[in-house]
Amino acid sequence: MLMQRGLPLPAPETPAGVTLRPQMPSDAQALGALYWDSYPKGAAAVDLEDAVEEMEGVFAGEYGTPVEQASLVVEDSDGTVIGCVQTVTSPPWEGIPAVPFVIELFVHPEHRRRGLGTLLLLSAANACHELGWESMALNVQEETAGEAQHLYNRLGFVEITPVGAAES
Repeated sequence: MLMQRGLPLPAPETPAGVTLRPQMPSDAQALGALYWDSYPKGAAAVDLEDAVEEMEGVFAGEYGTPVEQASLVVEDSDGTVIGCVQTVTSPPWEGIPAVPFVIELFVHPEHRRRGLGTLLLLSAANACHELGWESMALNVQEETAGEAQHLYNRLGFVEITPVGAAES
């Protein structure tokens, strides 16, 4: 389900014991492991190697032009990456509005329900707003819809019709 939200969004609160920073290409291995651990097996990657390749593809622009200020990781106090948001412009899929698009938002299962997804999404949204964008969009997959859709609805994202699709 394609969703969109006008910007700005409220400023995020950073939970105790974590830090937020831009993701870097050197994070690809850690992000791949986190990606593999964060989704139901087979929903996002076929194995760990595939998950790492997906993350390398993000940095290479295979899924759109990365918005560096809105592609962030959250680390715990020992520097372990425990969450990530990845935002791009011009993703390669049909029907996506011409606004920053969140291609991934994931938090390690052991660190969920701490506000990290909210921190990541609000931080990405505010970075996009600071860059002059008026809205952002994302897609909710059936495999991960429950918790994700609750977060997106709570933050005011609403379902939209894909660009170019006939409205019924």
